[in-house]
Amino acid sequence: MTSIPSRGYTGPAGAQIHYRALGEGPPVCLLHASPLSSAFMIGQMQALAAAGYRTIALDTPGYGQSDPLPHPPVTLADYARAFLAGIDDLGIRSFGLYGTATGAQLALAIARMAPERVTRLVLDNCGLFTEEQVADWEPRYFPDLSPRADGSHMAKVWDIARRQFLSFPWFSEAPEHQLNRPPSPLAIVQSMANHFLLATPSYDLAYRLAFHAENATSFVGLTVPTVFIDWEGSIVRREARALIAEGLPSCVTVMTAASSMEARFDAVAAAFA
Repeated sequence: MTSIPSRGYTGPAGAQIHYRALGEGPPVCLLHASPLSSAFMIGQMQALAAAGYRTIALDTPGYGQSDPLPHPPVTLADYARAFLAGIDDLGIRSFGLYGTATGAQLALAIARMAPERVTRLVLDNCGLFTEEQVADWEPRYFPDLSPRADGSHMAKVWDIARRQFLSFPWFSEAPEHQLNRPPSPLAIVQSMANHFLLATPSYDLAYRLAFHAENATSFVGLTVPTVFIDWEGSIVRREARALIAEGLPSCVTVMTAASSMEARFDAVAAAFA
């Protein structure tokens, strides 16, 4: 079996969702972090395909190669409806669902909207942001990246991409926010920067809605069997541990994964087993 995903579009003209697909078996849909795309889901897709699943990683509307939503989103439910319409067009009724970071909040929105369709929900890079943190971080977390004649926005985009895995939040120089890990390979920084530019000027739409949803309220009313992966390599591990300590519904099981990417991908596959 090839390990290279195929690609396609689903949904009506003007509101098409781009996706990558790999593997055969029960379907699992995957949702990515912002402002990235399904290109950053290939590791998870390969692990799940090897475990016997049909994986479909979808670009969030307005990100990657998906069309933006026809109307500006007000809540994450606006994205959830678009995803469900795209999944319908693929002929999929019931499915497993995985989300990371923004994708985790989008996956939670789908699971709350259509619990009868989601066979299992798996989340990682999901945490607890306090009201004080949101108020303090938000003005700096989402800078204006509109094009400027002098190209200074390009340098800003590169700096944001470079700092994604150096500190959390990315802009902070505070010692307690440093992640103390090697810099990311330049190829990854370049790809992240490209994704920021591709989604600009509206790169923050889903990103910002998810930012406000990073708390225990997102789990209220959740009934779908859920695995919360407490990944030791997560840039929001501290926030993930705070969310676990806050208390999660009885339908949620916590699974710890070691810090490597391989351990993370293995945990994702095991969570659906």
